[in-house]
Amino acid sequence: MSVANAAFAPWWVKAFGSEYVAVYGHRDDAEARRHLPFLISALGLKPHARVLDLACGTGRYSRVLSAAGYRVTGFDFSEELLEAAYHRSPALPGMPTYIRGDMRSLPFFAQFDAIVSLFTSFGYFDERSDDAKVLEGVARALVPGGRYLVDIANVAWLRRTLVASSEVTEGHRTIRSARRLDDASPGGPYVCKHVVIRDDRTGATLLDVEERVRLYGAEELDAALSSAGLVPTGRRYGDFDGLPLGPDSPRLIRVAERPRTGRAR
Repeated sequence: MSVANAAFAPWWVKAFGSEYVAVYGHRDDAEARRHLPFLISALGLKPHARVLDLACGTGRYSRVLSAAGYRVTGFDFSEELLEAAYHRSPALPGMPTYIRGDMRSLPFFAQFDAIVSLFTSFGYFDERSDDAKVLEGVARALVPGGRYLVDIANVAWLRRTLVASSEVTEGHRTIRSARRLDDASPGGPYVCKHVVIRDDRTGATLLDVEERVRLYGAEELDAALSSAGLVPTGRRYGDFDGLPLGPDSPRLIRVAERPRTGRAR
């Protein structure tokens, strides 16, 4: 991408590049392995199920699911994160297949037994209609009876606990983050995080971007899933420990199913 084009790119194009790993390096394969039993249970995964890891990033969940015997496709828009996923995934039979694309136009039809959107990878777009396109694509990509698991921040918890600013050092990088809730902008509410990464050796700014993610309450998320032709099922979870959603839960994790009869939209 040229410098001129980069200036006008959406935040999610600029944010998920080579510096993303520095900001979220603590999210690793070991964490994904801890979450695996919950994912298997919540999705009802059968041996050798076909799984789509939507917005897979560097592929930590894709690798862990593949190592557990599932047939996994990782899908992401970022060329740099997908390149990192390739480098980190062993070149062995049964390892994930990675595909680059836009989650608003998924190129799959009745192909997957399960789809996961993990670590707040839903709500990135300026228009709610684009979020709807993502969910409609998920419904089409699932086989009848297939399940979708979406993991986002719990709005109630976030409003009480949001840390306004932080600064950490990772190697030669200083990462400064400023966070705020935006209830005023159309299409919101949003949680916004302004991230600046500086190279301490040279003083150069490596990244300066404001992430902006739309927040969904539990009922609103269910309504969006239902509108896309998916049926919310089971309890709402509050974290990967499998406990039910409550006011002190950091996450909102929801499972929805493509009906076994009828056509996806």
